[in-house]
Amino acid sequence: MAGIRLSGLASGIDTETMIKQLMQAERAPVDRLSQKKQTLTWQRDAYREMNRGLLDLRTAASDMLLSKNYTTKTATSSDASKVVVTTSPSATAGSVTIDSVTQLASASSLVISRNASLSGTISSQTKLDASGLVGKDGSGNIELELTTFQENGTAGIPVTMKFDGTATVGDLVSKINNDKSLGLSAVFNDITGKLVLTRQNTGKLAADNEIVWTDKNQIADTAIAPVKTTVAGENAIYSIGGTALQQKTNTFTQNGLTITLNGTSTTATTINTKLDTQANFDSIKKFVDKYNDLIDKMNKKVREEKYRDFQPLTDAQRKELSEDEVKKWEEKAISGVLKNDSFLRDGMTSFRSAISAKVDTGYSYTADSKTIELNYMSQIGITTTSDFRDGGKLKLDETKLKKMLEEQPEGVYKLFTADAPEPVKNPDGSVTRNPGGLDGFVRQIQGFATTMRDEISKVAGLDGAVATTYRLGKSLADLDKSMLTWEDKLKTKEDSYYRRFAAMEQAMNQANSQSATLASYLGQ
Repeated sequence: MAGIRLSGLASGIDTETMIKQLMQAERAPVDRLSQKKQTLTWQRDAYREMNRGLLDLRTAASDMLLSKNYTTKTATSSDASKVVVTTSPSATAGSVTIDSVTQLASASSLVISRNASLSGTISSQTKLDASGLVGKDGSGNIELELTTFQENGTAGIPVTMKFDGTATVGDLVSKINNDKSLGLSAVFNDITGKLVLTRQNTGKLAADNEIVWTDKNQIADTAIAPVKTTVAGENAIYSIGGTALQQKTNTFTQNGLTITLNGTSTTATTINTKLDTQANFDSIKKFVDKYNDLIDKMNKKVREEKYRDFQPLTDAQRKELSEDEVKKWEEKAISGVLKNDSFLRDGMTSFRSAISAKVDTGYSYTADSKTIELNYMSQIGITTTSDFRDGGKLKLDETKLKKMLEEQPEGVYKLFTADAPEPVKNPDGSVTRNPGGLDGFVRQIQGFATTMRDEISKVAGLDGAVATTYRLGKSLADLDKSMLTWEDKLKTKEDSYYRRFAAMEQAMNQANSQSATLASYLGQ
C-alpha cells in the first residue's frame, strides 16, 4: 500500500529509527527558525498588549477633558416628597428656596362616553359600531378625524381613521396609540365605559380646544349621542422669592438644576447646591490609577529578566515534557521579550516629563494676600513617587487635592485640560515654545499615548492587522517562507535516506539469496 515503508527485513537493522535520528539532526535549522518565529510572536503580542493599554489610557484622558470630572456638584432638597432635584456641573453653588407649589402641570384630555340613556355595558371587545361612542353610515362604516393642537396654538395635521363593522373599541384604541403624530395616549376603561384621550405633553396651550374629535357620521339625536368632556391642560405654578413662575412640565431645568415637582405645598422647600468634592476627587483618582497601572505594566516589561538559556520549545522537546513542565519552561522563555525596549523606555520618559512640565493655564488665585499662578501639578498634590524603580508612577496628596478641588476647581480643571498655543517654528528651523507653558496634563498624556501607539503599531500592528502592514509581520511571513522551503528540503532528504537504505536492503537480500543458493549446492 502506498505510503507504508517496511524497513530492516533483510538486514535486521531498525532503519526507521536511524532515519528519524538522522532527520532530527537535519531539522536543527528548521527548529531554530521555529523558535525565532515563536519569540517574534511573543514580542508582537506583548507590544499589542501595551497598545491596548495605551488605547485605554488615551480614552480615559479624552474623558478627563470634560469639566464634569472637576466641577460635579450635588444638590439636596429639604422636602423630597414635594421637590426632587438633580444637578449638573453648570449649576451654581448656593441655595434657592421654592416658597410654594400652587399647582402641578397636567395634560389636556378628552373623555368620550356613551349616552346614559343607552342600556347595557360595553368593553374593549365591543364592536365599535354598537358601542354608542361613534356614529356610522348606512353601510355600517365609521370615519373619524382627530386633530391635536401644538404648543403655539396652531392645529396639527388632521388624522383620518376609518373602520368597518368588524372593528372593536380596542381596535380604535390601538390605532390612536400607534399613530405617533397625534401625541395622544388612548385608554378605554372597561369599568366606567369611558374612552379617555390624553395628550402626552403637559401644560396649558394657546388653543381653546387642544384635542378635536370629529365624527363624520355624528349621531344627530342628542338623546343617544355620545357625551364629550374636555379637560384643559394646566401649567405648573410655583413661587421663588415672592415671584410666581410657571412651567409647562413638572420636571424642568433652571440654573443648571433639574427640578421635579411632586406635589402642591404651601410650605417652603430649600434646595442646596455644593461642589461634590469626593466625586471629583474619585474621577481624578480613577484616571491616576489607570495611568499607574499602565506605567507599572510597561516598567515590568522593560525590567523583566531575560533567561537566555530558555529558548522556545520545539515540538519534539514539548512531547518529552509534562504539561506543568512546559508551562514553567515557557514562563522563563517568554520573560524579557521587551526587556530594555526603546519604545517603552522613551514612552515612560515622555509621561514622566508631563507631570513636572509647566502648564499654560492662565489661571491665578489669591491666598494670604499673594497672587499665585497655578502652573504645576505638584501645586494640587499630584507628583511622581520618590522610588525611581516605579518608572514614574503618580502619587496623590488626598488632602491637598481635595482642598484645591474645593477652593479652585476651575484651576484644577485647567491644569488637566489647558490647550496651550502651538510652538512657533522659526525661519532657521528652530522651535520657540510658548513661554506660558505646555498643554494640560491629560492633553499631554493623550498626545504621548497616541504617538507611542502609532510607533508600536508600525512594528507590531494592531489586532487583526495584515502581516505585510507591520515590521514584525513581514519578518514572521519571511520566516514562514523559509520554513516551508526547509520542509521541502527535509522531505527530499528523508526520501533520499529511505532510498539508500532500501537499496542496501535490496543488496543484502540478493546477497542472502545467493548465499542460500550456494549453501544449497554445497550441501548436495
